[in-house]
Amino acid sequence: MRRLVIPAVAAVMALVGGCADEPSGCDAKPKLSKAEGERRPVEIEPSQRHPGIVDSELEDALPSPELEAEPVEKVLNHLRQETLRMAGVIGETGPGKCDGEVMRPRGETVRCTVSFKGVTVPWLVTSKGMTSGSAGAFSQDFVYTAKPLKTVHTAQSVYDLFAWETGKNGTTEGPLAPVDPRCDRLPEVFTAEPGEKTGHFCQDISVTCTDDVQHVEWNDRAIHVDKRGRLSFLA
Repeated sequence: MRRLVIPAVAAVMALVGGCADEPSGCDAKPKLSKAEGERRPVEIEPSQRHPGIVDSELEDALPSPELEAEPVEKVLNHLRQETLRMAGVIGETGPGKCDGEVMRPRGETVRCTVSFKGVTVPWLVTSKGMTSGSAGAFSQDFVYTAKPLKTVHTAQSVYDLFAWETGKNGTTEGPLAPVDPRCDRLPEVFTAEPGEKTGHFCQDISVTCTDDVQHVEWNDRAIHVDKRGRLSFLA
């Protein structure tokens, strides 16, 4: 008599099928409660809105001087505009001053200061000499470069920039999707050294897998300022 052992095979197949439907350790959704590292306090909502101030907003806040204005007035107004652009928000700026004449021989420098919300912001203005202007063949413009000796920033500008940094890809799923981005609780206004890290951090979640074991940790990103006062986030 022939015997068929079909139920046993079916049981094995059912067991294998049941395991295939269950996610492995690395496929499971990351558990934020088990993330290693320090959790920063400020939640950031990812955004696709580019942060910062546009030129029209700067011009409304600090209209450019008339063509006949003194060179120092033009220079200081420009430095005030650039200070606002660096801070990332419109705010109160003082009229400022320069430690001497701004119209100097080519290559010479002068230190000028303006202020933002009561914080002094020093700039180094380097003369590039005189050049023909656009108002006529006989007009002359004073040309210069300016770099900040100390930069000024706001908490809001950092939060807005990190929101864009984590949301600019426009995805909520997959490897590019941000996971719980956060930042330090920053002072409303703070200064930094050009070309240096600020000592503050933002972060998101990093998920890696080794031998089918999921590792979840907070990925700190140092808030860095370049020599022109622009912010970035370093891994």
